[in-house]
Amino acid sequence: MNNRAKIALALLAGVLLLFLALRGVDLDHVRAIMGQASPPVLVIALAVYLSAYFVRSLRWRLILKPIQPVSVSESFFMLMAGYFLNYIVPIRAGEVAKSFFLKRLKGLPIAVSLPTVFLDKLLELFSVLLVIVLVPVLSVRLSGSLSSLLIGVVTVFVIAVGLLTLAVRNGDATAHVVTRLFSWLPERLHDRLSSWISLFVDGLSVARTNARNVWSLLALTGAAVTLDAVYFSLMFRAFSIDVAFPTVLFGYTLISLSYIFPTPPAQIGYNEAIMGLIFAGGLGMARAEVTAVMLVAHVLTGLLVTGVGLGSFAAMSIKVTESFRRIGKNPEER
Repeated sequence: MNNRAKIALALLAGVLLLFLALRGVDLDHVRAIMGQASPPVLVIALAVYLSAYFVRSLRWRLILKPIQPVSVSESFFMLMAGYFLNYIVPIRAGEVAKSFFLKRLKGLPIAVSLPTVFLDKLLELFSVLLVIVLVPVLSVRLSGSLSSLLIGVVTVFVIAVGLLTLAVRNGDATAHVVTRLFSWLPERLHDRLSSWISLFVDGLSVARTNARNVWSLLALTGAAVTLDAVYFSLMFRAFSIDVAFPTVLFGYTLISLSYIFPTPPAQIGYNEAIMGLIFAGGLGMARAEVTAVMLVAHVLTGLLVTGVGLGSFAAMSIKVTESFRRIGKNPEER
């Protein structure tokens, strides 16, 4: 199946998710709620939304510093261009793209920089601990689907922490174990992948060089997660919907964590379905209110991400199409 077919299939799945998310919702009531939106509050909310990603770019810049210093603007442009790619394709291509940007701008090999992306995403996953703590505090109703989502995120977090711990303690053994998982591949491809895995695992030593910055990295993570929650609190306030901040903090943090899994292009249907699952199903909010807020938030953030993402590509003098071609190649050919 070629990439176009995969994207088309993912888009179809997104449309189906959107249909399921809107099924049984009073759309007239949704439109009435949307008509009450306060434009000034929406603008402030979007500014806070963007500031959360600026903070994340500072975190990645700090992780990168021991191996490749970059400016504040460069880290922000690379992060937002990568986020834009994540937004429009059904796989997390934007994470690999950030390493491609570093190679293009700084000449840094992808296998050297990719572990910094891994470490950055691992720090993001630490917010799952906050979600776990808030479950009993907020008396969240854990349905089968919501429990599966939470278990899935926790599982990815545990695996990522385990891989990092093993790599830091014994990189050679870790590379050997991971390589064996792909022993079923053709010999030529397996040899290429083995070489790349060894470089990647060796690169995870970046965690040791960042040990002295651990508290700064965690503080930046906490600031980004808090800004996310402030943004979504403002979205509710724009519609005159009163929601306690801990509730928003739990709900939106779990939504953000769910993006570690593949999503449809532009997250069509996914955002609406996952928000309904968490805020309506788990937290007991009115489904019409949840749907109205998510639909508006989805459209506005989509336009913002697209505008800033394309602007970031222009600022780096890199074409979007070139990024797609590069990240689709084998590691040694990038």
